[in-house]
Amino acid sequence: MKNLWSDRDARAYVQRYRAQGVNADVARRVYTTRLLGGDPRLVLHGGGNTSVKTVASDVTGESVDVLCVKGSGWDMGDIEPRGLPAVRLEPLRELIALDGLDDAEMVNVQRRNLLDSNAPNPSVETLLHAFLPHKFVDHTHSTAVLALTDQPDGAAICRDLYGERATLVPYIMPGFALAKACARVHARHSDVQGLILLKHGIFTFGESAEEAYGRMIDLVTLAERRLRTGRRNPVFAGRGSGTRVAAAADIAPRLRGLLAQREGNLRTRFVMTFRTSPSIRRFVSDPAAKRFSQQGTVTPDHAIRIKPKPVILPAPARDNLDGFFRGAERAIARYEDSYRAYFARHNDPADPRTPLDPAPRVLLVPGLGFFAVGVNAWAAEIAADVYANNIDVITDAEAIGRFRSITEAQMFEIEHWSLEQAKLGAAKEKALARQVVAITGAGGAIGQATACAFA
Repeated sequence: MKNLWSDRDARAYVQRYRAQGVNADVARRVYTTRLLGGDPRLVLHGGGNTSVKTVASDVTGESVDVLCVKGSGWDMGDIEPRGLPAVRLEPLRELIALDGLDDAEMVNVQRRNLLDSNAPNPSVETLLHAFLPHKFVDHTHSTAVLALTDQPDGAAICRDLYGERATLVPYIMPGFALAKACARVHARHSDVQGLILLKHGIFTFGESAEEAYGRMIDLVTLAERRLRTGRRNPVFAGRGSGTRVAAAADIAPRLRGLLAQREGNLRTRFVMTFRTSPSIRRFVSDPAAKRFSQQGTVTPDHAIRIKPKPVILPAPARDNLDGFFRGAERAIARYEDSYRAYFARHNDPADPRTPLDPAPRVLLVPGLGFFAVGVNAWAAEIAADVYANNIDVITDAEAIGRFRSITEAQMFEIEHWSLEQAKLGAAKEKALARQVVAITGAGGAIGQATACAFA
């Protein structure tokens, strides 16, 4: 992985934001956050987070030590200073003395200590950033690192690879418990350059933006090199049945209809998008797909975008589409029944969670590719990007061993965690959202105006 740091670009960021009253620490934090966010091998669609410990002025003009940390709803690739809300640092650090802290209390403390009450919610991993002593802290979901940690022996692989440069933290759900665990591990290994969070991602840190960013690139590069050692190729055979498969356009409309959720006379519709490539086709067509595709997501928070696992459909024989659709309908029904049973297994009556709709978000079609599903076109594209990323990680993991995700119970906790679901937002839909509108004579001004009215 190439280190893209540029002294000239860093100075330009400082100069540009100085005119807006933004200090140099935050300007450099924006710069390297964008460098990280611009590489999908590191983060995708709101994933990951960064922070800087600096000084800001409160309403009285008094200087206050603050943590500027990525806010909810912001993407690292195009973050602005306002996407790094300033939180008073000392009250956050005092929380480390507590034995426990529930989510509501954690969010309340973080919001109560914002310098700007209108700022977005700080990241769910704010306390982890606060408890580490370093000025700059970076966190990504590196595909290379995940391919190493998402193994039955992931801890041994990473320990052997990183030695004293990075230390390991076992999987713990994000929040207060993870923050305390990372602080304890770091206290025992204070000279390390990073923390490897098993089946989650990687943290690096430093006293400058350049140092923290450079360490991220260096540690990820080590993981990439390890993946090239002892790798078997091809990873997936992608053997087909010899059947000539239909085109995606031939099956997409009816598949979308099969996904529509029926509640009385109402139907909840979805929007679909399609992805394919030689590597995707090998993945979805491999005889062992039922094993490796049903393990879970490659990093926990992907579950809110694509659910824990995709549905596997039969191959769509071009000369027997009716048979394909009957098989697809049965597969989707089984998936939804299984999803409801999964919820029932793990939902604790003493701490009940809100059921989510049971429809799959990813549909694997052997010989063809995969469809991704969302409540709108943007959500569908995000799901497609995320699952394509999962394919990359699982492929790399299977190339050197066997992919293994977190447990089903752990996946349930993260998927149904209110702080994760809040990332999806709750924007009010327009009246014809998820509908298809056909407009005749749309080439003229009236047709164009009509199309705009429906958009």
